[in-house]
Amino acid sequence: MEKEKLEYHKSKLLKMRNELIDRLQKKYQEAIDLGKGEGQDSADQAYKIYNRNLMLGKVETDALKLKLVEDALKRIEKGTYGICISCEEKIDEKRLEYVPFARYCTECKTELEKKGLIRM
Repeated sequence: MEKEKLEYHKSKLLKMRNELIDRLQKKYQEAIDLGKGEGQDSADQAYKIYNRNLMLGKVETDALKLKLVEDALKRIEKGTYGICISCEEKIDEKRLEYVPFARYCTECKTELEKKGLIRM
């Protein structure tokens, strides 16, 4: 991959990483704060637990995305960014533009999803 493109994707990934870290910290604190408070009846408590679990699910999704972003940054450093980790072919530039942390080319990702082996 050209050095300019690589720098562009690295910059995009670093920005994405910082945004994810900020969002994770905020969501985690909101989930903690959601459980605070006394004098609630059982319906209020159940509602708070339900909302906290929803929020923690979102935290889990963002944490997974953060790991994928960090893995992509490591691939940039190793010189393997933009190469499918399955078939070792180049990942289409349009795919990387849309999903800069993509690990798989479109064909391999589709096959793995059909088999239920990956979710993101």
